[in-house]
Amino acid sequence: MKLGKLSFMIIATLLAGCNSDSNTTGDSTTGGTPPVDPKPPGEVTEGEGHDVIADILPAAILSVPDVICSEVFTSTSALEDAVSKEMQAGTTFCLADGTYNDLEITFGGVGTEDNVIKVAAQNSGKVEITGSAKIIMGGSYVQLQGFVFNGASSSSSNLISTRFGTGDLCHHCRITEIAIIDVDADQGISSDDTTSGEWIHIYGKNNWLDHSILSGKTTASPMISFNRWVDSSWDEATKIAELAQGIIVYNNYIANRAPAKGQMYAQSSDNNYEAIRTGLSDTHHYDGDSFIVGNLFENIQGEAEVVSNKGTNNTISFNTIRNSYGSVTTRHGGGATISNNFFFGQDYPLAGGIRLVDGDHTVTNNYIEGARYKDTTHHGGIVMMGSDGAGDGDNGYQEFSNVHIAHNTIIDSVNSLNIDGGEKSSAPKQAFLANNLIDLAIGPVLTQSERGFDSSSQNTGNIIYGQAFADSDSLRIGEPGFEFISAALEKDRSGVYRLSNDSPNLDAVNDYEKGEFEAVYIDLDGQVRSETTLAGADEPFSSEAIYTPLNYEDVGPINYTLPKPVAIMIESPLNNASFDEGLEGWSYQNAQLVEGAAAFSRNSSIMVGANSELSQAVTLASNTRYNVSAFVKGAYRIAVGDDVTLEGQAKADEYTWVNKEFVSGSGGVAELTLSLPKSVQLFANVVDPQLGLWRQNSGTSDVWITYEGSSSGNGDVGSSGDSAFNDSEGSNGSARIRYKSSELYHDFESKPGLSQIVSGLPLHTDMTASAYYCDNKGDHSISTLHFGVRQPNEGAIAADTHAHVSELDDAAVGSVKSCFRQVTIDFNTGDNDTLELFALMEVDTDNYTNDQLMAHDQYTDNGFEVRVDEFSISYSGEPSDELVGYLDEIRLVKRVER
Repeated sequence: MKLGKLSFMIIATLLAGCNSDSNTTGDSTTGGTPPVDPKPPGEVTEGEGHDVIADILPAAILSVPDVICSEVFTSTSALEDAVSKEMQAGTTFCLADGTYNDLEITFGGVGTEDNVIKVAAQNSGKVEITGSAKIIMGGSYVQLQGFVFNGASSSSSNLISTRFGTGDLCHHCRITEIAIIDVDADQGISSDDTTSGEWIHIYGKNNWLDHSILSGKTTASPMISFNRWVDSSWDEATKIAELAQGIIVYNNYIANRAPAKGQMYAQSSDNNYEAIRTGLSDTHHYDGDSFIVGNLFENIQGEAEVVSNKGTNNTISFNTIRNSYGSVTTRHGGGATISNNFFFGQDYPLAGGIRLVDGDHTVTNNYIEGARYKDTTHHGGIVMMGSDGAGDGDNGYQEFSNVHIAHNTIIDSVNSLNIDGGEKSSAPKQAFLANNLIDLAIGPVLTQSERGFDSSSQNTGNIIYGQAFADSDSLRIGEPGFEFISAALEKDRSGVYRLSNDSPNLDAVNDYEKGEFEAVYIDLDGQVRSETTLAGADEPFSSEAIYTPLNYEDVGPINYTLPKPVAIMIESPLNNASFDEGLEGWSYQNAQLVEGAAAFSRNSSIMVGANSELSQAVTLASNTRYNVSAFVKGAYRIAVGDDVTLEGQAKADEYTWVNKEFVSGSGGVAELTLSLPKSVQLFANVVDPQLGLWRQNSGTSDVWITYEGSSSGNGDVGSSGDSAFNDSEGSNGSARIRYKSSELYHDFESKPGLSQIVSGLPLHTDMTASAYYCDNKGDHSISTLHFGVRQPNEGAIAADTHAHVSELDDAAVGSVKSCFRQVTIDFNTGDNDTLELFALMEVDTDNYTNDQLMAHDQYTDNGFEVRVDEFSISYSGEPSDELVGYLDEIRLVKRVER
């Protein structure tokens, strides 16, 4: 969808036939008269508000229908007996005000637009269901209105569904003014739980879910799902008839999707815990023509997708997303419109923005603040995902191509513009990136930038600023289409960053290459842009905004109100937890604020040294699960009272998110304290431990000793570009140890490898030596790594291990090449201040003769070969006077089950 006259006509056509109280007519497969076409850009006044929602949605969904009861029932059993699949058009059966234990009904029939079939609360919001609940709707023009399901249990896989059976779907059906709160709340919290089921499972065409409240789902499966399953044996007409299409989800409060299986924070592998899923991978290439518009999503923390779009030509616009994990994602399906959404991360450590897969999307006027999901290649402010070659109906990553990303604002975010998400085999193509505004970026603005932009992309008028321009040398300041300058934005009263008196000229480029996409003619607030508009989502006007960030009071039922549902994950109030106000709210000694590139976000972060400490009092509930977390750099210690300590040493050159779960015990007031650890991990002086210099010097070194002699049959030790981690020397590398298959003879009793003599070790100290080992021959490899420490010059062994790849499944894994697994040994230095660290490859000469090894397929395929990387010798000790640590965004949350 493009926001021009032609596009609105297209939208109107898609919506034709939806049930409404206007003059539209039609059945489930054919449309009627489209809504009135809005004024095109040439016929509106600059700065004038333009209510696009009123243009793109049927008039009837902007309000709720009246309830005029045909008959009122005072028991659920009487209502259950009265309803049927063949109710008469114009019938409205009502349940009288009260609280009821169970309600299980199947109802519907052939209604009409003017004479719907309805089951409703006599007075919306005054009928509460607390026991077993199951609602099945079928037929056409069938409605459910006004019920509150509070702490109920779903007696089937779905609480509410819109079909009688396959091929017998509900069309033009409506679910309105419903509240679903904490249904199945006592399920889904154990690690082995398999309970699942959608709360609202929408089958059929032209169905609406509006003005409702959904809060507190803990079990698997989305809160709301559009059913688009088909049998591969069906003919094309049957498949299309079965697909959910033309669905509208409008003006709902969708909230408190807790992490899976009782976790405090969801894991990256957690799946099937979205708020909304619009289809399935297999049918994503079929038109969805659906709208998710004007909803408030809050505390959606179940998995990495808040909305998982799996259909074509869907619109996700004018929503507000707060304090939620992950992104709005076009996981499958092209032609999505994602516009005028507000994203507020609110320092949630896994918050995201928009993730784009597939093509032909329009992404405009979005405001994204506080994307935080740092340790990932798949998330950020706006993410352009690469492709793995997947096609229609496949479950991979379809090609990103022909996507218009214009006039978006991204503030205070990590991975602000991720231009090659996932490092897939094919980079994104043909992006039209124009007039976007990025400011206060944490770290590099452009990430995953090593392959740069595809030559088919067009970059114009983007104004960006952050701690660095890009995360590689492929893109540098001066890149065409990008100006690296701060916009000097400031927050307004509603919490949105807007232009200030110090803002520089941010004039947009109006005439830019955008393929067949139309110009962006409104701004974030729904005001018509001036002829010379500005970069970013917002253009300041004196007139009142049409659209503002949504709060709880702005959405949900019209005819009744409920207290805002209590979240399952509750953030404890801390004073100045992000140090935006300096040191205000903290008691401290010898603490120092850092700003700019040394800080994590916004104004400042805190630096602690040898004699530093900050603290504030916090109140803990008794016997409650809590999690304390922070973004840290270097050494850190976070204590809650006397019993809870989160401490360690993170990366010294960038911030990392750390967290720890605990149970509060008796509760009460406790002291939250920030400092350096009392004991830190120190490292012996292993030179070139990452083998980056070794790689630069083509496998030679002044410090690494090699044991080899390929021509005499004693193996070969050289360098490899493979690496366990990105090396600080700038040249990723490892040592490759092998017996070459090209050699005519080998003495397999020899042990090729390398070692280094390490001096300056403290005496009588417990230590841990480690290395990362890669053997691609798998569990049946006949190679092992002999790793350890010994007296210098191949003297007596002090400690060693023989590591086989089959025994390292649970070991730490390299981030660059996952074949690297960590091997460790513990030892005490005793009287030795100097030891030799060694890593040697051994092959199985106990079970194979030399000739058998030469003939073995593992050798004849490509020789015996392993790689080693990331050597270290570490031990615990007191922090030095020079040691410092950095902390920001301290967060304390509790989980309160229902």
